Amino acid sequence: MIKRILIALDPDEDTPIATQYAISLAERNDASVTGLAVVDTSNIYPTGIIGDPDQTHHARNLWEELTDNSRNVAGRLLEKFESSVEKSGVRYTAITQEGASYDRIIEGMKYHDLLVVGRDSHFFYNEPKQETKTLAQVVKNGVSPTLIVTHHFEEVHKVLIAFDGSRPASRSLKSFAHLSPFGKDLEIELLHISKTDNDDSESSSETILDFANDYLLEHDFKNVTQKFMAGDKISEAILKRRKEIGADLIVLGAHAVSAIKRLTFGSTTHELITKTDSPLFMTP
Repeated sequence: MIKRILIALDPDEDTPIATQYAISLAERNDASVTGLAVVDTSNIYPTGIIGDPDQTHHARNLWEELTDNSRNVAGRLLEKFESSVEKSGVRYTAITQEGASYDRIIEGMKYHDLLVVGRDSHFFYNEPKQETKTLAQVVKNGVSPTLIVTHHFEEVHKVLIAFDGSRPASRSLKSFAHLSPFGKDLEIELLHISKTDNDDSESSSETILDFANDYLLEHDFKNVTQKFMAGDKISEAILKRRKEIGADLIVLGAHAVSAIKRLTFGSTTHELITKTDSPLFMTP
């Protein structure tokens, strides 16, 4: 059950779509929505030379100017958010906080059931195109599931759950079943991908999928099918299958970890976030 939804606001093209998804979910679940704008002062550094009064004064003025600019951006984001939710009649709260964006968002996740965010969000209002690690840090270290949206809105009727039996995948499966954000009347396909294509792999896959299928059935999801695929490129296989069945949502675990991977996501997760045309539901 979803009762509180958090939207992390950012001046990117995805944020209005994230707001639209959050409003739709709030209407379906009789939930409230919180719009959060973060003035990320951790990314604004004074550059003066210690001991040089002129340089220090200049740096201080620059820091204040950049911070004020970020506050102005935050204010405009909240105005747009409030305008959208007021039209819908959904209950809402709009807040601004200052500090490191990932810290403030993760703190907000503690008291919300779901975070909705755009995949292009960077949360550095002074340089909105600057790539940051915020999204990865939030998804991996947050305490609630995250719905990562793309550039367009679609009602969710068909769901692809990429399930490999791992802990992250299991947590995402359970969170999706418990929250039921899009209701129970969904077409769901459970997908298991193996790097080898033989009888043993398929048998192992069937066992994993059967357990996941039984779990979903117990949670009143009645229209569930299973699919086994083989391939080295897991992300490509997931995206290919999503396109084949026309899934409106992909559910998967937030596999993470190498700091040398782009955005600190694992390669499969990064590829999916970058290339998918549908939202991703992820739990750390």
